Amino acid sequence: MPLDAASATPVYVQVAQGLTQRIESGQLRAGSALPAERELAAGLGVSRVTVRQALALLSQQGLLTRRHGSGTFVTPPPRPGDLPSRTLGLLSSFSEDVRSRGQLPGAQVLSFERVRPGAQEAMSLALSPGELVYRLRRLRTADGEALAVEDSTLPAALVGDLAPEDVQDASLYALLSGRGLSPARAIRHLRAVNADLTLAPLLGVPMGAALLTTDRVSWLSGGQPIEYARAHYRGDRYDFVMELQGGA
Repeated sequence: MPLDAASATPVYVQVAQGLTQRIESGQLRAGSALPAERELAAGLGVSRVTVRQALALLSQQGLLTRRHGSGTFVTPPPRPGDLPSRTLGLLSSFSEDVRSRGQLPGAQVLSFERVRPGAQEAMSLALSPGELVYRLRRLRTADGEALAVEDSTLPAALVGDLAPEDVQDASLYALLSGRGLSPARAIRHLRAVNADLTLAPLLGVPMGAALLTTDRVSWLSGGQPIEYARAHYRGDRYDFVMELQGGA
């Protein structure tokens, strides 16, 4: 696996890209186990931290499955009849979901900047620290009522020119789609938090009110990250529905 230490692409991303190519070509078969982190690091001439970051990135993308005490395995493809849960969750954007409820979606830009990424943003978007991102915060509404505060980070070089008016009262995914950057898959983590001094007045809820928070990374069909997002939803006005199936 050729690695270029002088490249602007972080070494762990190069390792992840190399492993992705081997998975897609069939060199690493579905269900097969990867060597231990120590063996991979020695074979590639990199640190175990670099290998661990690469494996974590591919696990986020759903290409690898890490089992505690067992190792890391190539994730098998979905079986015929399996629900494409990640794709469904991704394609159902906030705007689409609000419209499906018979309401009018809105998006008020609270902040907008073009800056260097933070550590979490750089790792999630596979960027080097010197690259630039668009970081925006928007208040999402339904029929004028505040439902969520949404923070999105996008790689500036990939997205191109972007201005606050482009994302005011607009669907971010629709904008990306219009630029040939339609997100193809995503992973979303859901947790419960309480409204703090910043979120409570924006959402019109008391301090400490229950909120649903999601962290999401979205990828293009080619595997390139396109968005890192965090959203805080009013727990009394918004919900998520999942369909579950029993095992065979």
